[in-house]
Amino acid sequence: MRCSSRGWAWLLGLALALTACGDDDGALDAGGADAQVDGGGGEPVALRVATWNVENLFDARNDPERGDDVPSAGEVAQKLEDIARVLRALDADVVALQEVENEAILRSLAEQVPDLGYTERHLVDSFDGRGIDVACLARVPVTMVANHLGERFPNADGTEEYFFTRDALEVFTEKDGVPVTVMILHLRSMLDGGDDIRLAEALQARRIADRRLELGGVERMLIVGDMNDFPGSPTLDALLEGGSFVDLTLGIPVDDRWTFTFRGMRQQVDYVIGTPNMNEDVESIRILHGPEVDAASDHSPIVADFRIAR
Repeated sequence: MRCSSRGWAWLLGLALALTACGDDDGALDAGGADAQVDGGGGEPVALRVATWNVENLFDARNDPERGDDVPSAGEVAQKLEDIARVLRALDADVVALQEVENEAILRSLAEQVPDLGYTERHLVDSFDGRGIDVACLARVPVTMVANHLGERFPNADGTEEYFFTRDALEVFTEKDGVPVTVMILHLRSMLDGGDDIRLAEALQARRIADRRLELGGVERMLIVGDMNDFPGSPTLDALLEGGSFVDLTLGIPVDDRWTFTFRGMRQQVDYVIGTPNMNEDVESIRILHGPEVDAASDHSPIVADFRIAR
């Protein structure tokens, strides 16, 4: 595991509450925002976290060592604009992203939304052959970032060893004195015969998360991202087994609980999973659908609001 620590300053946040879900073809809106100032009397801390696979956010430069897409400068500008429109609707304190090529394009994305205040920008180049990585934008302090690139781990039956293709990026956030650790995953795809690898990645992610909780210092944790598998699959069972983590998306109405469409079939492959205390503090959670989302990505983002007791 590799870690990097950064200096941080306190940031007073806005308490954001989700409104009722609209129609899929309606205006894109993750909900209203009601300002609430913490008077220091132990008011709950409002935290909004989103996760989104933004689908192939590449820059316009060719990386000869990767099988990356090389869009035109105009296509990159349009892609950034489309994603920015959705980010403004999400208006999240912490945004976990998947399929981001590099730090430069992540910085360009943050610069598209200066009003959102994403001064924390984190990405570690992974081993993915196409050069797509997991990343994080945040407007709350990040006290540490840990990656697990190069760590080898066994598959379910111990007959093979694998490593994370796209990392398990841990981002240690703190808002108004309340720390929350967010692990960002993009597990192996179902399209390339990667079932064994994907399950091994999920098992290793749980080992990492369990160690964090057992060692102390981490009490609240989210595991978020594109798991590339369905509810009830071995992948999800590995992440949820034993009750230490809960699928927070179960709080979304079944008809809205989809994040990807494959051959006309709506499917859920993206998740927000959390420790039981994070589940208790969920104020609202939803998946955004609509033409603006479709213009930006083939996945739909999930956004969750928490009110966390001090």
